[in-house]
Amino acid sequence: MVAVNRSHNDVQMAALARQFHEQGYLKIPNALSREQVNRFNSAVDRHHYDHPERWVELSDSFREGTNVLPDTEDFDEAIEDPATLDILRVIIGEDITFEEFAIMLRDSTENLGEIKGWHRDIVREYERRMEIDAVSVMWYLSDVTENDHCFAIVPETHDRLVDMNPLDVQQGEGIDVLGAAGTAVIFHARAIHCGHLKPGSSQRRTLQAYYSRWRNQRTAEWSDIPERLYSKSDPALPRRLYDKWNVTNILEGVGKRPADLSSDLSISEVIQEVQRRGRDAM
Repeated sequence: MVAVNRSHNDVQMAALARQFHEQGYLKIPNALSREQVNRFNSAVDRHHYDHPERWVELSDSFREGTNVLPDTEDFDEAIEDPATLDILRVIIGEDITFEEFAIMLRDSTENLGEIKGWHRDIVREYERRMEIDAVSVMWYLSDVTENDHCFAIVPETHDRLVDMNPLDVQQGEGIDVLGAAGTAVIFHARAIHCGHLKPGSSQRRTLQAYYSRWRNQRTAEWSDIPERLYSKSDPALPRRLYDKWNVTNILEGVGKRPADLSSDLSISEVIQEVQRRGRDAM
């Protein structure tokens, strides 16, 4: 049996797992130290400056750093952080595998119409919602107060309320998940959620990763797993964590390049088009 570097005891772990399975999300305060938050923020700035071609402008206020891992090892620590990975191992099991990683920046804006709206991740078609089995971790690199753009979620829509359609979510129905920089939010990708934009918000910064149980399929084709990760031999990590590095079978959804798109399009342009089609599919 693989030893787990637990940041919580067994009783706490079981309670957290139950809460996740019931509500569809968990908030973990102080998952990152102040020093980690500072280092990750510096790494975000470096990557944005050094690799502008990796960044997608999804709206006037929403920028996403994609396929980051081949460029830098600065974020490996987040993917493997015991404060969240230990809980994920209980939720998903020891066949847990890493799927994808991105950086999200939400700038101040007066356009408060969220580009994605209420949605489920990975697959947008309502009738395919049960195909979604990934779990996401979002790390806050900035304070998120009641005055800031924030992650909002409708609890239990991954399971008990799974038949709820994102298009039917009413104003004020979700929960704003606030927290200081260093907070982590673990949520089921099948749970309905959105970015809740607010006037006068400061810039919101997050890192985001997805994990799932091993199978010969990935959720996205533009989040490469570099050799330094898949060749790693660390007994403290789940044995299959990076085993999807060479999986080419991509789930039909917003992580897959449509076959009819021109090969001349950049990844940034492809992602913008995929997100547009995803909205239409809802």
